[in-house]
Parts: sequence; structure tokens; C-alpha cells
Amino acid sequence: MQGPTFPPIAGPIIQRVALVDRITRPEPDRFRSNSLPGHLLHLVVEGRVRQSSGGRRQHLVPGNVVWYFEDESIRGEILQAPWTFYTVNFEAPTLAPPPEHKRIQHVKLATAGKFEALYDAWRNPRQSDMARHLRVHVLLLGLLLDLLPVARTEHRLDAPTKPWWAIEAKLRGKLDQPIDLPFLQSLSGLSQRSIVEACELATQTTPMKRVKELRLSYARGLVQHSDLSISEIAYRTGYSRVQELSRDYHERFQVTPREERVKDPIYRHIEHPDEAA
Repeated sequence: MQGPTFPPIAGPIIQRVALVDRITRPEPDRFRSNSLPGHLLHLVVEGRVRQSSGGRRQHLVPGNVVWYFEDESIRGEILQAPWTFYTVNFEAPTLAPPPEHKRIQHVKLATAGKFEALYDAWRNPRQSDMARHLRVHVLLLGLLLDLLPVARTEHRLDAPTKPWWAIEAKLRGKLDQPIDLPFLQSLSGLSQRSIVEACELATQTTPMKRVKELRLSYARGLVQHSDLSISEIAYRTGYSRVQELSRDYHERFQVTPREERVKDPIYRHIEHPDEAA
């Protein structure tokens, strides 16, 4: 009896690992910075920080991992020093970051240990270039398995879908603007037919439905993790009327933005783990 067949796996997902480092800032201070191009992961090892990124307010404590994507502006204050964190910067054009409300996570010791192992592999002088390359990629892929909700995604990551992921990376910073197929064409230089085909292969949905998914994901992150008014969130996510945002939000998440704020937000539980008792 013949067993199931499986399609070949295209690769690579990670095109370049640019930086792995462990940084300590010894004194309380205020700071302003921008995340690096591509994907940037931070794991807090010690200290406490309050910061704002992309409209989201974040209170970072040891064990928090923050996932930044494509040049996010960050303002913050070190509340408890020293502040030590691992930082990992890599390029993976076909890899979408986690949903906005999952861009900060409180991880287990096993996942935190993978940051340390990745840092050690990055800096180990007693290995060949090939061994360093393989170890760094293997450890980073293992880390991504911990941080990404891969079991629930239906996304394809291969050559035919690469044009869509390149468009989507640009779209994430333009969700407040009117978006239609001519706009996507101006971003990519591709024909509208090619855009539709690449998006449907990549996400199993149409470009406009995918844009709505991105907008609602961003809106949910702002609802849960910011003090912005619902009107301001609607504006930032490309909705001309709050009622339209509320309608789509309820259809997607079975709760309105205001109702979700009344509930205990996911992030506040992560932000103050010592208050859960």
C-alpha cells in the first residue's frame, strides 16, 4: 500500500543573517532608535523598559521577545537597569511577521536558551565557515518555529509567491492609504494579473481580502497594546469611518474594538506577569 506523497519544499526562507548580538545598557536612560531593515528580534534578559513602537505601547520585562519588521521607529525609557537583551537581525523576504497582537511574546526558558545558543554559534571562532553558516541557520529556524504560529498558516513560501511577499512588506507601512490594484501595481511594477496570481498562490485569497486581513491585524494590535482612540486606530488602518472598522473587526474577531478593550487584554497579562497571582 502506497503511503501519502508530499510536495517538495522550496528554499531558502532566510536569505541573510546580518547580526546576532547581546547588548547591555548599564544606566537608566531615554532612547530613540529605528529597527533594522528586514526582521529584528529582541529578547529581554534583564531590566525593564517602557517603549512605544508603531503606535503600540510596550512594557518589556525579562522573557519578553519583541518582533520588529522593516524600520520601525522606537521611543523608550529604561526603567530598571542594567537592561540586557539579545538582538537578531535577518532578511527573509517571503516570511511575514507574526500578527500585530502577537508581535510581543513572553517565552519559556527553552526558547530563551535558543537565543543564547544562536549568539554562541555566531561568535564561536573555533569552527569553519560552513559549520558556522549551518549552525546559525539551524538555530534561527528553530527559534522561528517557537515564535511563529506556523501550525495555523496556509501561506506558501516559494519562487512564484515571492513577488507578493515583496509587495506585502511595502504595504505594511502604508495601510492608512487607499489601496487598490492600481496602487499595488505602482508599488511593484507588475501587471494586475501577476499581482492577483502571486497573492492567491501565497495566501489563498485575493489581494483586497489580504489587505483587509493586514489592516485588521494591525488594528487589533493597536486596540490591545495602545492608548489610541478607536477613531485614530480606524484612521491608521485605512478606514474612513469607525463603524466600518467595528463591523469588519467584529466579523473577524467576534468582538468589537471597544468590547475587546473592556476585556482583560492579552498583552497586559504578559506585561505584568507578577500581577497574575
